[in-house]
Amino acid sequence: MSTEALVADRDAGPVADMGAKRIDVSEIPVIDISALRGDDRAALEATVVEIGRACETVGFFYIKNHGIPEALIARTYELSRQFHESPVELKQKVHISNSPGTRGWVPDGDKDEDGDPELYRLVEPNPDHDYLTKPRLHAAFDVALELSEDDPDFLAGNLMLVPNQWPDWIPGFREEVMAYYDAVTGVGNQLFHAFAVSLGLPEDFFAKLTQKAPSQLRLLRYPENDRPMDNDNLGIGAHSDFECFTILHTKGPGLQVMNAADEWVAAPPLPGTFIVNVGDLIEGWTNGRFKSTQHRVVNTGKERYSMPLFFAVDYHTVIEPLPAFVSEDNPPRYNRIVAGDHLAGFSVNGAKHLRKKIVKGEIKIDFPIHKENPFKRKAVNEFQAPAKPEAEA
Repeated sequence: MSTEALVADRDAGPVADMGAKRIDVSEIPVIDISALRGDDRAALEATVVEIGRACETVGFFYIKNHGIPEALIARTYELSRQFHESPVELKQKVHISNSPGTRGWVPDGDKDEDGDPELYRLVEPNPDHDYLTKPRLHAAFDVALELSEDDPDFLAGNLMLVPNQWPDWIPGFREEVMAYYDAVTGVGNQLFHAFAVSLGLPEDFFAKLTQKAPSQLRLLRYPENDRPMDNDNLGIGAHSDFECFTILHTKGPGLQVMNAADEWVAAPPLPGTFIVNVGDLIEGWTNGRFKSTQHRVVNTGKERYSMPLFFAVDYHTVIEPLPAFVSEDNPPRYNRIVAGDHLAGFSVNGAKHLRKKIVKGEIKIDFPIHKENPFKRKAVNEFQAPAKPEAEA
C-alpha cells in the first residue's frame, strides 16, 4: 500500500470496516529487527523490550529490516498467483483430500463441490459460530517442512507430519516456495530467540523445542465476490492461531486483529514489513501475559493475496504456565496441553477428508477435538448488522 493510500485510510475516520477501530499509522508498533541478527547486545535487548511492550499493550506488531529480499517476496506471490489461476483440473491433483494430513490445495467454497453433503461432524457446533456451514471465501495452498515418504513420524500416523504435495506443472514452484519458507523461518528463529530473552527464559529455550516443528506456510487467495460484508461472509472468521506466533505478509486491506483491550483494530499492510501476531502456545506458557492475537479477515469483495507462516514447536512439547508467570495473585489460567495435539485437533476438525475418515473408522486419533478454542476471546466492539426493515424481516 502506498503512503498516500495509508494517509487516506487514516483520514477516513476512527471506525473501519465492520466497526473495527482505526488507529493512526503512527500508533502501529513497527519494530526494526536488524539488531536480532547482529552482535550488539544492547541493541538486541532494546529491540526485545519493544517486542515485549507491543505484545503486552497492543497485541501485535510489524517488523521491518527483516532481511528478506523484496524480490523473493514478489516471486512467491507470483508463484501463488500462477497456482491459484491454474485450471481446476490441475489443482485437483494436489487437492488436500489427497493428503494424509493437511497439505495441498484448499479450494474456496464455490469450487469445493465433492458431491457429498455430509459434514462428518466430530463435535456439536457452536450455534453462534458454526464455521463448517459458513461460506469459505478464501482458497489456500498449504506446505510445511519437507518430509520423505519413509519419515518415521509420518509412518507412525502423525497427521501433522506428512509429506508436501507440489504442483509439478509450474516450473520452479517447489524450490522457490521452499526458499521463501526457509527465509521466513530464519526470521522466525530470530523472533523465537527474542521471545526467550523478553520472557526471561534460557536463550535456547525455543531452539531446543523446534527440531522438527510442523510450521505451515499458507499461500492464500481471497477471490473477488459480491457477497455482503458481515459476520456470515468473512474472508476468514475470527480465530487465534494454534501455534506460537505467525509471520504474515499481505498485499491488501481486510485484516483486523484484536488488541490487548479486546477491540477489533484494522491492520493495514505497510510497505517493507511483515505483521507478527502471538499464538495460543505463547499465551499458555506466559499464563496470559502475552495474549494470543484474535484476528479475522473481513470480506472486502476484492481479490487479495497473503502469505502467513505459522511457527509451531515440536509435536510432543508440553505447554503449561511457566513458574515465572504463576503466583498467588496470578494462579495458572490454563490446563496442560500438548502442542501437537492442540494443533491437530483444530486442523483435523477443519479438514473434511480427515473428519470423514475418523467418522468411518479409517483412522483413529488420540487427541481431543474441542468445540471451542480455550484461548478464544470476544471483542468489546463486536459488529452488529443493521436491523432489516420490517418488510424484509
